[in-house]
Amino acid sequence: AEVLAIADTLVQNGMFSAGAWSEALGAALEKAAFDGAADNQETYYQCALSALESLVASNSQIDRQAMAGKRDDWEQAYLSTPHGQPVNLKAD
Repeated sequence: AEVLAIADTLVQNGMFSAGAWSEALGAALEKAAFDGAADNQETYYQCALSALESLVASNSQIDRQAMAGKRDDWEQAYLSTPHGQPVNLKAD
């Protein structure tokens, strides 16, 4: 649901069109089906995330390498944060 909400927000803010989102998600789902992926929530999530990352990379200054780096930063931050404490990223 979060990926879909982010995509909707980016559509509403003009980063890409609803049609571009629909095409990217449809293409990711078709590829997953062609590759034999299970038809389940995990596959749908992975397809939605991949489509969103593709559109962000092609419609902004943020590339996939920067997205992967930020994802790694978040992972390190939450893994090193004690339970019950807020997760904070170090400033770049």
